Amino acid sequence: MQKNENLPLKTLLLALEEWAPAAWQESYDNAGLVLGRSGKDLSRVLICFDLTPDVVDEAIQKNVQLIISHHPPIFRGIKKIHPDSRTGYMLKRSLQHDIAWYSMHTNLDNTLSGVNRFLSRQLELQAAKPLVPLKGVYRKLQVYVPSSHAPALAQALAEAGCGAYRNYDSCHWECAGTGTFRALENARPFVGAPGKPHTEAETKLEFIYPAHKQRQVIGCIEKNHPYEEPAFDLFCLENESMTEGAGVIGTLPVPLSEQQLLDKLKSLTGVPCIRHSGFAGRNIRTLALCGGSGSAFIGAAQTQKADVYVTGDLKYHDFTDAEPGTWLVDIGHFESEQFVKELIYEYITEKFPNFAAHISERSSNPVSFY
Repeated sequence: MQKNENLPLKTLLLALEEWAPAAWQESYDNAGLVLGRSGKDLSRVLICFDLTPDVVDEAIQKNVQLIISHHPPIFRGIKKIHPDSRTGYMLKRSLQHDIAWYSMHTNLDNTLSGVNRFLSRQLELQAAKPLVPLKGVYRKLQVYVPSSHAPALAQALAEAGCGAYRNYDSCHWECAGTGTFRALENARPFVGAPGKPHTEAETKLEFIYPAHKQRQVIGCIEKNHPYEEPAFDLFCLENESMTEGAGVIGTLPVPLSEQQLLDKLKSLTGVPCIRHSGFAGRNIRTLALCGGSGSAFIGAAQTQKADVYVTGDLKYHDFTDAEPGTWLVDIGHFESEQFVKELIYEYITEKFPNFAAHISERSSNPVSFY
């Protein structure tokens, strides 16, 4: 069947945000809608690893309205734009053809179904969990409502995403009490009369909710709460997530020798050679990994007693300065994250089966081997 369904960009962005909220990106990142206007319609998208001039030319040839890349094409501030420079050319050509740019970078890395979890499944890791869990993923809501309206508001908040965590939903806590207030002259109170103190049997509802859904939660209260001025509190939580975060650590089903693990990694990634910190006759059971550039998490892998830490972009001094105990293996940046294109493609085509998504034919590893 031909895929020719048009799709509002806003609809696609909402779906992508449900999967990998931009709020989950690291502080240094620039994921999200990098170029373009959200109020446009799409007939097809192009998915790539890095946005390059060749990819922009490919998008023009394929009449694409949106390019989704893993790495943000604008990562740091731009002080000058020359139309013949690499970035200037891509901006000029994309603006000329009304092509938007969207990036899914560390926010996708931090999800339960990002490239790190893909790698962990390919390696058959057991009891896999984030190597560095995210904090602040959830917030807490307290809202006070007339007891007669508490069930309806609780249901509306649950439908807005409150009280959902892992294998449970509609989770909340409630407590009965008495609310006291006096409406002033210009008020239009739901109960009571202006100028007179009033007490009302109320229920306090408490929910956790995903931090990136805060606007929807407040909007839900404003729409469904009977009071003219609803009373509610929002709290930031520092709880570590059990499912979202950078990297993965888990246990191999059967211990592997160092050579066996390297052979398995070569077969999985296609990398022709692998840098590592030296053979020592280890049996590898506990494995930590982080796709892309993961030197910042060497300490986390060592603290959690990983036998090996697999990542990319390790420098000379990462090898020399590392504390003993964890074997360091560098399989390359592109090699470890190359699967992200297929993950994005599969997600979009599953959500929108009649919409045309393409994986770029010109997105390739910029590093060559001799």
